[in-house]
Parts: sequence; C-alpha cells; structure tokens
Amino acid sequence: MLHTQTQKNEVNHRSAAGRRILSLAIAAALMVIAGGFASQTAAQKLKSEKITKFAPQGNKSDAAKAKLQGGRDLISDEEYAKAIEKFNEYISTYAKEMEKDVDAAMYWKAYSQFKLKTFDQAKETIERLLKTYDKTMWKADAQMLLAQLPNGIKVNIDPITVTVDPVEVQARVEEAQERIREVQERAQERTQAAQGRAIERAQADQERQQERVQAALERMRDFDRVGVGVGIGISGSTGSQNDDDPCEFKIVVLQALFESDPQRGIAAATDWLKPGSTQTQRCKSAALTLLARHGGKAATPTILNVARNETDPKLRAKAISVLGQTNDDSVVDALRDFALNSQDNDTVEAALFALSQHASARAITALGEIAMSNKPVALRRTAILSIANRPGEPPVDALLKIYDSDQNLEIRKAAISGLARRRSDRAGVKLLEIARSSENIELRKAAISGISRRGGTGSIDTLLGLYDSEKNEELKNQIIYSLGSSNDPRVVRKMIEIARNPQTPIERRRHAIGWLSRVKDPEVLKFLEELLKQ
Repeated sequence: MLHTQTQKNEVNHRSAAGRRILSLAIAAALMVIAGGFASQTAAQKLKSEKITKFAPQGNKSDAAKAKLQGGRDLISDEEYAKAIEKFNEYISTYAKEMEKDVDAAMYWKAYSQFKLKTFDQAKETIERLLKTYDKTMWKADAQMLLAQLPNGIKVNIDPITVTVDPVEVQARVEEAQERIREVQERAQERTQAAQGRAIERAQADQERQQERVQAALERMRDFDRVGVGVGIGISGSTGSQNDDDPCEFKIVVLQALFESDPQRGIAAATDWLKPGSTQTQRCKSAALTLLARHGGKAATPTILNVARNETDPKLRAKAISVLGQTNDDSVVDALRDFALNSQDNDTVEAALFALSQHASARAITALGEIAMSNKPVALRRTAILSIANRPGEPPVDALLKIYDSDQNLEIRKAAISGLARRRSDRAGVKLLEIARSSENIELRKAAISGISRRGGTGSIDTLLGLYDSEKNEELKNQIIYSLGSSNDPRVVRKMIEIARNPQTPIERRRHAIGWLSRVKDPEVLKFLEELLKQ
C-alpha cells in the first residue's frame, strides 16, 4: 500500500492585496514558529504522502491535476468511497480537455471499486476505459485488475471441435496468476518511479517559487523575534483555502523556511513534533517529511522519537516510513527491530517500506532477515521484491541465500521470481539448476517460467535444450507454454516438430497447432496443409 512527494502551489503576487495577505500570513506563521509550534501526525502505511497545496485559481490545468491528486491521496488514506466521488467529479468535468489524465482517473476509480468489493461496478468501469481509450498506457494494468475480479479468467474454446484444451486451461490459469504477481511488482516499481519524478518536479517548483517567496521572507525576517501576541489564523485573508484547511498554508510557509534557512526550518518542524503539540496530523506529517528530506542526521533522533513513542498509530507509521529517506545508517537496526519484533501490521509494513527506500548494503541484509523470518508470507514476499529491485550483485547473493536457506514453497518461488528479474549470469545459472534438478515440480516450473522471462536468445536455447532432455510430461508442457510468447524461428521449428510427431501426447500436439495458427509464415501454412493430407 504503498507514498508520494510534496507538490507546490505558487504564491499569487498578481495584486497588491495578494502581497499584503502573503506578508501578513508569513508574519503570523513565523511568530507562532518562534513561540513554538507542536505536532501530531497523519501518516500513511507503505506510501509516501503528497503534501497538497492550493491550486492556482486562474489555471484550470493545475486545478485539474490537484483534483486528480486529491483522489490518489484519498486512495492512500484508504478512503475509497470518497476517492470514487473525486474521480467521478474529475471525469465529468475534464473528460474533453484532459483525455490523457481521464483514463488514469477511470483506472483509479475502478481500483477503488475493486477495493470496496463492488466488482460489477469495477468491471463496468474497466470495460468503459478499455473501450474509450484503446491505446491507454493503463491498458495492461486495467486488464490485470479485470483478471482479479470474480470469474475474470476466460479460456478460448476451439470453434471447430467445440472442445476445450486442458493444457491451455492450466497454462492460462498459471499465466493469470503469474501476471497478477507481476502487475503487483510493476505497481510498486511504478510507485517508486513516480516518487522519483515527483521529487524532480517538486525541486523545479521549489526553485521557481523560492525567488518569489525569498523577497517576502527577507522583509519579514525580523518578525521571528516577536512574541506570541498574534494568532496563527489568517482570518483576515480574502483568498480561498484548499478544503478550508488552515494547515495547508502553514505547510507552504514551513517549506519556504526550510528552503531559505534549513536550520530554522528544522527547529520549527521539531517544535511541531514535540509532545503536547496542538498541530494537526497533516501538519505533523508534513514536518516529518521535511525533516527526513532536509534534516540529515541531525533530524534522526526527532523522527525516531516519534516512531517509538507516538500514541497515534498512523503518525507512528509515517515516522517509521520516512526514516528510509534519511539514508542514515544508524536507523537500519531500528527499522529491522520494528519489522521483526512489532506485532502491529502497520508498523511492520512501514518499516519494510522504509528499508526498501534505504540505499545502504545493511538494508539488504535486514530485508533478507525479514524474508526468512516467521512474518506473514505476503510481507516476506515484499521484502524479497525489494531486494530484487536493487542494483548490483549483493541482491543476487541475498536471493540465493534465501532460496537455499528457506524451505517454504512460496518464499522459494518468490526468490526464483526475484532471480528472474536479474541479468546476472549467476542468477541464470541458479534458475537452470533448479529447472533441471529440483525435487519439487512447482519450483522447477517456476524456474522454467523465470528463464523465459529473462528473455534473449540464450533463454530460448536453454528452454529448447530442457525440452529435449526432460522426461516429465508436465514439465515439457510448461516449457512449451513458456516458449509460446516468442516468434523466434527456432520456436516455430520446435512447434512443427511437436505437431508432426505422433508419439507426442495429443494435447500438446493440439496446443502446438493452435500456436502455429497464429504465425503468418509460408512454411507453417505448408506444414498445416500437409497435415490435412495425412
């Protein structure tokens, strides 16, 4: 479930009134910071929270993006019903002007309906998406979501013989299961990539906004020595506020303070997070994010204190999740303890997410321990995926150790899937070893599928060699299925050989002929004609 970056809205200086409002608000905020803000946080599990700001009133495109992001934030907060309302509003408002984003809104609407188990509505939304936007980048994800709905897997029936190919049934079930796992992995990869892009956009926004805010901050700098005689509200403002949340503007000011003077920003954010703080969860959550991003090692004790002692479970989980952004090696042991020793699932998931974001080699070791622990299999699989996504050879070492040390079938299959994602020669050698000699057929089938997913001419050679040497008919079927995604001439020749050989089981011959029927090749057409004459 899994967290996003700060997206800034520009401060409007188009009028003298706007400048006066900004100056008063910054002055008030700095006065309260000087008097001491406090903090209690709103956190999300396994997801980086986006700190949304005011959308510029005169820019319809930015307003649309803010509305779409609002729906995504509601999904992050598991407010699925509200998210559906937000996406419906977006779709009805911007269907003609924002086509590239409307398909995204439709996908996330269907996802929210799926989470609420309103499967018929989710199916209707997905089908509408695929029909309206046939070239959408969300097509694969939508199809995978559709496959997860009840009765979502369909098997073709031979229109001539009116029979169902049992090999194809089994193959498609396994294919759907594998694709569901892969789409979950891709979803996490997409989330991490989106976080990276959001950071880049936020940095560009910060540079543009800093020039506008800097002058105002310089003029108001003397206010930070004034007492707490002025309240924190901006009731004198004539401008509108996003969702009527006064915390939004204070976050803008706090972020501007971090950019202008990081030390004073750290001090202010720390005050927001002290015990007894009256700040809202949103403000405290923003303070944690800013401390993790800008505070360096000096901010680690403050964030760790919230992670260990905060009574609000969501705020505690947020503090744990942002520790991974610090890249401070000293937090790895704490994150490992949270993951392995906590009985609270949110805490475990937050620690696992933080370790997945931490770049150190020690984090890989900690993830490996979680993968081989007695935690639920789903969490252990997530740890293995985090290892598999890291660059270099150390992740390969960790995956090999997990496979060799753990006898749990699902964990070993997850390790195989992780090895299939690596281009390392050692990973390929291990997959071939499992495919040839494992005593468990399910592991051998997983390894065969992994070899296929690695791709390349070497994988085809390996699979063809395995087919010729394999004695187990079930595994031979798996090899043929794994070869079926390639149109390589060598695969075409192997399918012809299988279809021609009367000693080959009839089900596999029929499967080979079905595969050949999709190949537009003169040699294949000639072969099929010859078969009819026999």
